Amino acid sequence: MELLKKNIHTEKIKSKAMLQIPMEEDINVSDTKPDVARIIYSSGDVKIEEIKTGMNKIWVKGQLCYQVLYQAESAENGEPVGMEGALAFMEEIYLEKMEGQDRVICLSKLEDMKVNIINSRKLSIQAVICLEPRAEETVTQELCIELEGAGGTSDADNGNKLEYRKKSIDYLETQVKKRDLLRIHEEAKLPAGMPDIGSVLWKSLDIASVAFHAGDEKLAVMGELNIFIIYIEDNSNKVNWYETAVPFSGNIECPNSRDGMIADVCYNIGHEEISIRDDADGEPRIIGVEAALELEIKIFSRENSYIVADVYGVSCEVQAQTASKDFRNLLTELNIEEKLVRNIKLEDTEPKLLQICHSDAKVEVEDAVFKEDGLTISGNIMLCALYTSSDDAQGFYPIKETIPFEVVRQVEGLEHADIEQYSLYAQTGSPSITIKDSSQVEARITLNLHMLVYDTGQEDILTDLKIAPIDASVLEKLPGFAIYYVKPGDSLWQIGKKYYVSVEQIKEINNLTSDEIKAGDKLLIVK
Repeated sequence: MELLKKNIHTEKIKSKAMLQIPMEEDINVSDTKPDVARIIYSSGDVKIEEIKTGMNKIWVKGQLCYQVLYQAESAENGEPVGMEGALAFMEEIYLEKMEGQDRVICLSKLEDMKVNIINSRKLSIQAVICLEPRAEETVTQELCIELEGAGGTSDADNGNKLEYRKKSIDYLETQVKKRDLLRIHEEAKLPAGMPDIGSVLWKSLDIASVAFHAGDEKLAVMGELNIFIIYIEDNSNKVNWYETAVPFSGNIECPNSRDGMIADVCYNIGHEEISIRDDADGEPRIIGVEAALELEIKIFSRENSYIVADVYGVSCEVQAQTASKDFRNLLTELNIEEKLVRNIKLEDTEPKLLQICHSDAKVEVEDAVFKEDGLTISGNIMLCALYTSSDDAQGFYPIKETIPFEVVRQVEGLEHADIEQYSLYAQTGSPSITIKDSSQVEARITLNLHMLVYDTGQEDILTDLKIAPIDASVLEKLPGFAIYYVKPGDSLWQIGKKYYVSVEQIKEINNLTSDEIKAGDKLLIVK
């Protein structure tokens, strides 16, 4: 008897870890820049450059890229000065069960960064970087979907009669698994009436509202580029700024992808560059943006297969060998939008508000807790803003606030699920900050959470059959016919297996049109 099998492919996390890296380094102010009087604003971003794999460990190489905006001691009217740089790091991380050829994904985030003045020519950068590597593998499972001679239950070699039944299983099949880059080339033009750009003091790029959609042979990517620059006007020494959002889109080639499949994609911003170009009139008014979106793509299809669940012999003994296999399915996909409002009051010693120049928000998810009645996601939003003051119209001053959040949602089906893995992607749009009075603002933030919750289940899969003649002592005990009284929990399958009779024969003799029986029924069993 030959088992007809098919292969399916699913994903499994082999190993994962989390490492926090404290960084502290002193940096010197360039000789071409003036002395530092006050730190106005700072930002940082972690860039992973290379991952090397070995037995039970990996090496992660990267950089902490930073920007600092400060007020110079010698500057007139509080004119700001910008500087930027990068701090390199190389870390060895232990990953259990890791092998040299395994595929590794490493998520990174900057948990905290502070810039302090040591003296007018030297700054101190203190930061905490979090690295979360995980090794993933594609697991190939064999499913027995039929016994040889589909449509019958006879072993053609020796005339043995077999009875078998099937059951349905749902699972995710991996159709696409790849790394790729989406190269973004966009530009924005200064609005009419704004002065031309001379030199840029500060430039920042943030990619927000990113969405992915699996299509035919492709992955569609859509999002927004949030661009912010502070610059000195071309024909004067005045400081100005400009902030805008530019939509972008693109496609990544993905063979085997089809419309309606499930896209599980994580991304990082790799190389990014903001440059100033001349427009058609030769004036420096075009802000050019080049960025590389590093994508880790997995695309799944929902599949259903009928597999051979159990076998017994009608004219022979059958020993079925089984193995327990894991199968992953999508329990639910959630798109959650939560609106947060926070009033922020400045300290009495801080300069009074005149105008908000820029704001951004970064999300840190701390925990996701699954309960029988739903889901709770908690974390913090780190809000940063830059404003000018009525006390000093040429100076810039920061607003920094940590806004905690807790999102609770009712989710059906969690009470019986075995949740071992989920993908959670958190984003915010550009915050809306309104000045309420000279020392108070209102911040409105929209938090978007996209979550894929996976359910891992186990099934006993038929791997082999051993067929032998029925033992003589067993044959002697089998009646030629019998009246069987159905007990609670009985099924035709169990009864047929006990008496070495096929289910169809029991139904035919007893004039049954379905497999349904109930306790107290009388069945005639004829061998």
